[in-house]
Amino acid sequence: MPDSAVHKAFPGRPFATIVQYNRPYWKEYGAGAALAVLFVGISLLMPMVFRAVVARLEAGTMTSSVLWAFFGVLVLIAAISGVARYLQRCLMVRASRKFEYDLRNDYFRHVQQLSQDFFHRMQTGDIMARATNDLNYVRMFIGPGIMGTVDLLRLPLTLAMMTYLSAKLTAIALIPLPIISLLVYSFVSLMHRQSKRVQDQFAVVTSRAQENLAGARVVKAYGVATREVDAFKNVSQTYMRESIKLSAIMAFTWPFLGLVMGVTALLVVWRGGLMVVRGSLAFADFSAHLFYVVMLAMPLARFGWTLTLYQRGAAGMNRLLEVFSETPSIQDDEQTQQHVASIRGAVRFEEVSFAYDKLPVLHHVDFYVEAGQTLAIVGLTGSGKSSIVSLLTREYDPTEGRILIDDVDARRLPVSLLRSNIGYVPQETFLFSDTIRANLTLGRPNATPEEIERALNLAQLRETVEEMPEGVDTLLGERGVNLSGGQKQRLAIARAAICDPRVLILDDALSSVDTHTEELILSALKQFLARRTSIIIAHRISTVQHADLILVVDDGRIVERGTHPELLACGGLYADMHERQLLEEEIERE
Repeated sequence: MPDSAVHKAFPGRPFATIVQYNRPYWKEYGAGAALAVLFVGISLLMPMVFRAVVARLEAGTMTSSVLWAFFGVLVLIAAISGVARYLQRCLMVRASRKFEYDLRNDYFRHVQQLSQDFFHRMQTGDIMARATNDLNYVRMFIGPGIMGTVDLLRLPLTLAMMTYLSAKLTAIALIPLPIISLLVYSFVSLMHRQSKRVQDQFAVVTSRAQENLAGARVVKAYGVATREVDAFKNVSQTYMRESIKLSAIMAFTWPFLGLVMGVTALLVVWRGGLMVVRGSLAFADFSAHLFYVVMLAMPLARFGWTLTLYQRGAAGMNRLLEVFSETPSIQDDEQTQQHVASIRGAVRFEEVSFAYDKLPVLHHVDFYVEAGQTLAIVGLTGSGKSSIVSLLTREYDPTEGRILIDDVDARRLPVSLLRSNIGYVPQETFLFSDTIRANLTLGRPNATPEEIERALNLAQLRETVEEMPEGVDTLLGERGVNLSGGQKQRLAIARAAICDPRVLILDDALSSVDTHTEELILSALKQFLARRTSIIIAHRISTVQHADLILVVDDGRIVERGTHPELLACGGLYADMHERQLLEEEIERE
């Protein structure tokens, strides 16, 4: 079933999603908003205190004691507004960090539940960019952005105080507002589009960097580091150009608002000065009014910055929602037989066909293997061997036909039950940057020391591990860089075996070990596999010759089937492969 994150996300509605995620923290936001109102209200008193000081100075009634009293009031106002501002920031930032924590965890959880076709369509770097850069933009809008929005409360309150002092002078101060409104309207859509382009290009940069770091050995081996640097420089330059365009839009907003407010202040000084000279406005009122005009400049200037955060946050949230809108193509549904608690391991493919993105890969594959038997699949590279395994593990579902496990359609079995009973060892072994123990017990974290030792023995890896400085607690480098290819594959075999699966799949899992080690591993596996269904994909005939059934796959079709002696007698593709490998071994011995 879809995870809880999907229920919080509203595709195409970024701000509805943001509100939904922030509901648990309404107390922090409410207290922050109350403190913001307190800060704005207290700070608006300062010009009025200043007005009273000027009025007394004009009237000649100011005394030192009264001046000190006014000074104390101003200090108190500054202290209260400062504390309120500090507490508001603490509450808002803390709530935004909690929101970021929840959203990032839900994003990761949701991505983990998506099917393989999602990762086939979307690059790893793009997924990472959304989890880091885009999510940070959303968090910036929630924290500083909301604080900037709350600051806009100062606008109507300041205008009300200005109108109280002089309606005519306030009307003059409002002359630039239509210009500001037009500016905002023009820049909102422009900034949103440019923010989207910047964030999309950042994903390209991240993907390029991730690919090159993962393939560093290949890059060095082929001596193409300079070419790859140039390619990375090109995508970085595009990102830089798009970022500069966005910066130019942002940079124009602030000075323009500043210019408008500067002109406004000049108009107020000119008109207010005339009114003071003519006696229609008290100098104290004029001074306070000018103070309010200066205070008005800050929220208007911050408005441009808040607008930038708003657009970046909206673009970032929309990119996150693109992922949240994805649903697993492989998941349990109302037809899933939840009562099934275990499987024996009998596997049947009935006229199974499959296509990747409408490109046919398998055609009418049909076979049956009893529980406890060994099935071998051989064929040339790209013939479709691994695709058969991908369907059995339900990374994908067939486009035609069906797959039965113990005479039950695999699509009707709980996904967790199916995968927990299948041990899969791929050719491309992935190891985490953790200890050997952690990698070995990935699927069974509560494995006993005896079970760990038995699994290592099975994979002919115990002596190798014992020679390491910390034994099974030796820390592996990234992707197991401090192990050889053969050691990685043997560790992967041990990792699958320790889970005690009913079906064990070895997808060319012995390709990186020598023939002697292969024989030792197969000999050790013989007793282990006797009670399990095993599917072995290999290019070495020696690996599969003892299988109960061997399938020869070519161009997505089963072209031959039988035991090792039967296939040799047929004189077909299998016999050709066997003869060629014998010749290669003979040449190597010479």
